Amino acid sequence: MKSLWIAAGLLVAAAQSAAAEETVLRFTPLSQPGTAAITEFYKPWTDKVNAVSPGALRLELREGTNIANITNVYERVMSDVTHIGFTLFNYVAGKFPLSEVGALPFTAENSEQGSVALWRLYKSGMLDAEFDQAKPLMLIALPQSILHLAKAPKNLDDLSGLKVIGATQMTALTAKYLGAAPITFSSPEAYMAILRGAADGTVLSWNPYLTFKIGEVTTYHVDAPLGTAAGMLFMSRKTYDALSADAKKALDANSGEAASRAWGKWWDGDNENGHQTALHDPKHTVVTLDPAMRAKWSKKLDGAIEEWGKSRPNVDKAIVEFRRLVAEVKAGR
Repeated sequence: MKSLWIAAGLLVAAAQSAAAEETVLRFTPLSQPGTAAITEFYKPWTDKVNAVSPGALRLELREGTNIANITNVYERVMSDVTHIGFTLFNYVAGKFPLSEVGALPFTAENSEQGSVALWRLYKSGMLDAEFDQAKPLMLIALPQSILHLAKAPKNLDDLSGLKVIGATQMTALTAKYLGAAPITFSSPEAYMAILRGAADGTVLSWNPYLTFKIGEVTTYHVDAPLGTAAGMLFMSRKTYDALSADAKKALDANSGEAASRAWGKWWDGDNENGHQTALHDPKHTVVTLDPAMRAKWSKKLDGAIEEWGKSRPNVDKAIVEFRRLVAEVKAGR
């Protein structure tokens, strides 16, 4: 009997030891409970990570913005308030100036292309100085923004007289170089600004078309790649380096170029939902630029990119390499 008790005690001790070795990481993607992003991408990704090394690593998906929000998530991850987060580079002031090349207009046509190219740029080592603290698990160039207007402009070749919201530096410069007066409002504020007449339109992707009710205050949409925002799913290098080999394996198996591609494809699908909603609404007009007008807009936005680059030392090489990588991805390589 005594030997049975000893054996049972050893089993309990072994179980306790195994449980003690499990690392639990909080994952905060900043999406609200029940949204498509949670149910279609972040929850399945969490489950995939957790299935690789049970007992070694477990991610706890924390929905919503109680732990962190887009303005403080970088600091919250660095201080271990949460462990894996989602941010856009433009919300981390001055830290990722070269990485924001993923936001360029008239470069990538969609999120999948831009995200794969951005990951390859990161792996080239050109961005190493910016990622000295953060370890990216996936990189994202969000779907390209398009121009949403309350009504059709008098002339697509000149948007002067219009007030257009650009929520990021790149999209604000896009509005400026297309001839409009750029207005500073956040993306969620665009609806009320256009409704009240403070703005005539906004430069946003199709993704927030339904979420931010843009379709209720705009009727005319110019579908051209007018710039976007770039960001990452990330953790601190300090936290990653402290993980066990099995825990690192679980994350490594679900991160990198393939994961960035999958993330981009999800965003593209979500973007297309908004696009199709507008296309099938008789109150809305969706136009694409003919080749001549597209060339004109692209040339105008070369000026926007040049001005954007002035605040980013040594960005020219990153722009050239990112464009090369996008072309590589478009060619199927």
